[in-house]
Amino acid sequence: MGSFAYIARSTTGEEVSGFLPGSSADEVVDQLQRQGLAVLHVVEDRSHDRERAARGRPFAVPFMRPGTRDQALFNRQLATLLEAGIPLVRGLRGLAADCSNGMLARAIEDLATRIERGESLSEAMAAHPATFNTMYLSMVRAGERAGTLSEIVEQLAVYMEKVDGIQNKVRAAMSYPVFVLIFAVAVTLFLLLQIVPTFQKIYSDFGQQLPVYTAVVIGISNAIRQNALLSLGVVAGLVVLAVLGIRTRAGRLAFDGFLLRVPLFGPIVRKAVMSRFTRTFGILTRTGLPILESLDLVSGAAGNAVVGQAILDVKERVAAGRGITESFRATGTFPELVLQLMATGEETGNLDAMMLKSSDFYDREVEAAVHWLSSLIEPVMIILVGAMVGAIVIAMFLPIFSLGDAIMRGGYSH
Repeated sequence: MGSFAYIARSTTGEEVSGFLPGSSADEVVDQLQRQGLAVLHVVEDRSHDRERAARGRPFAVPFMRPGTRDQALFNRQLATLLEAGIPLVRGLRGLAADCSNGMLARAIEDLATRIERGESLSEAMAAHPATFNTMYLSMVRAGERAGTLSEIVEQLAVYMEKVDGIQNKVRAAMSYPVFVLIFAVAVTLFLLLQIVPTFQKIYSDFGQQLPVYTAVVIGISNAIRQNALLSLGVVAGLVVLAVLGIRTRAGRLAFDGFLLRVPLFGPIVRKAVMSRFTRTFGILTRTGLPILESLDLVSGAAGNAVVGQAILDVKERVAAGRGITESFRATGTFPELVLQLMATGEETGNLDAMMLKSSDFYDREVEAAVHWLSSLIEPVMIILVGAMVGAIVIAMFLPIFSLGDAIMRGGYSH
């Protein structure tokens, strides 16, 4: 059963609007007519999340920035409102009441207030840069200028849903190995801090010379135990330095470049970035924005500093009079598939369509890569954890084998 937005007129002539559940538009029309309403317009609300939104905001986190999923849901609902012809102020207030993100809800409520005062939708959104970024505002402005706001918001809704889907797939690919690595480190520390000292005490009572491998593991255990606070401080300091470093431009470029090259995950990250770049570039081009403005916006929305810098380099080349595809090719950053489709689009005047086709291709590639990695990563992680734990266990039992040999030869006395 879906949800449908409607506009109807009561027996007193008052126009009413809202949402109703139903399996079809005809069923919703029947419901409204039984209530004595004259139906003016009914359209399906394709957000698929009305049930979650209908729970209201009792558990909303008031200061949490809206995520991609929140923005995708808002755009889908806004597109439905515009398509249904529901008055914008009334519709926005309804969305604000249902929104599960406190920060987004306040922004939507303020949009309604500003529009009521006579501001355009883009002007109202410009007052909330943390919620509606520059690319978003540019597309809304373009839609208002061209009289195609409903279509632009629909494209934004599809864009946000696609971006959210890709992000979820990449997170799913990375979350399992990260969790396993954290678990492996925790088990290793437990062995070094609790089990190894017990074996050390036993071996010290025998006075037997320990194998080099065992002595090294015991030395690591002692170093960690004797300098626990220092070790924690060093780790915390490195984490802080890494976070601060990533916030600098040079650090972000280095980190994002590493993400593109890291084994196994690098190809998935690169495909996800290409999907986001081509979809963003295609949508911006379709809105009719000037190419230089589109390149400037897409550089900030690429989701990777290395690719974003390459797009800025492309902008400089295009501004100097070089061709679009030629400029992208000169950076050496973009795959041949993207360049070939871009060249075709540039020649035929269908650059937006070619970029969106490229994005659909990379969406499928990401999904296939995540599926492949998921099937591969589990046995690899099991082997890795087993190797880490096994290395310590073997180190602790090696002296027992040496003691057994000594006893068998009669060379051990206590």
